[in-house]
Amino acid sequence: MKKIYSSLSMLLISAAVMAQGLPTSGLQVGQSVAKEIIPINNSMAIDATDTLGLEEFGQNIVFYSSPSGYVFGTNDLEGELSPGVPIHQLNLQYAAGYIVNGDYNVIGAMMWFGAKANVSGSPADLKVKMYSLADNKARSSATVTQPDVIGPNSVLANVNLPFADVDTASFNTPTYAFFDAPVWYSQDFAISVDLADLYGTPTDTVMLYADEDGDSDGTYTWTQLGFDINPTVAWALSTGMLQGGLDVNLAIFAIVSESETGIDEQGFLNGVKMTTYPNPAVGAENITIQYAVESSVKKIDINIYDMNGKVVFTAAEGAKAGGLYNLNVPAGTLNAGSYIYAIEAGNGRMAKKLEVLK
Repeated sequence: MKKIYSSLSMLLISAAVMAQGLPTSGLQVGQSVAKEIIPINNSMAIDATDTLGLEEFGQNIVFYSSPSGYVFGTNDLEGELSPGVPIHQLNLQYAAGYIVNGDYNVIGAMMWFGAKANVSGSPADLKVKMYSLADNKARSSATVTQPDVIGPNSVLANVNLPFADVDTASFNTPTYAFFDAPVWYSQDFAISVDLADLYGTPTDTVMLYADEDGDSDGTYTWTQLGFDINPTVAWALSTGMLQGGLDVNLAIFAIVSESETGIDEQGFLNGVKMTTYPNPAVGAENITIQYAVESSVKKIDINIYDMNGKVVFTAAEGAKAGGLYNLNVPAGTLNAGSYIYAIEAGNGRMAKKLEVLK
């Protein structure tokens, strides 16, 4: 990926801030503060078999940097509301959407963070949120004056993610956050990472990975913008904030737990569904992972991760026709504790939680 992107996100100030009755005279920030956004380290390849709970995420993860911060992280873009009157646009929150066709218990999220810096000495917590989606809740581009596309709507769940728990040890080391209670949901939704409380003097910084430009159509990736002189916030499609677009998936992934219905009654999510039994299990029991694929796939991989993101069991299931299958995890393979088990079948990916008792 060799394109250089110029940020147009400050243009949204004219749409979002002026709509709140702020002074408009001399507001030229959109044109005067264009910044280069230079993708770097874009050769960091992560094999698809290492992914967990991903929806159509590409095989390469990318570190997107900006002179004013990170494209998908803390970013403070400065302009002028009028001559001598500075205004700052802060990227407060990033959200990734999921299209579903069944009922799911959403229990939390897995994220890939690429960098962080404790500058203040006492960083605030991040927040991980689950949102419902609704029409006309986000702006499609920097030129529209009102929300005109689908976007995050109501908060369905919210959990703090301590700054110290953000793991940036390696490219495929995940960070987990689990809601206090599962959210039973049957409609499209979004999972977000809220960085708003990190902004201060000085600002503690953090960055999320994304995949390569062109791996997404950009309709389900959003950025929430805020401004230092007004409490106005505005969701925008991340593609609408950059010249030439930046059609990526964010490294934010939903984790769903077992439903109360059997696998036959569950809907497919991204072409796959799965369950385990018994769950919870005891260490002396065999564990069966039951999974189904909606149509034939050339390759299926199943992994079990501990809560530190380490793979503790893996199975290459090979090519499968559409249908229902069972995989046996031998007794004694897993110690007592919590695990995430994940399937990847073509472009279909899903992750769920498994408990093993003594």
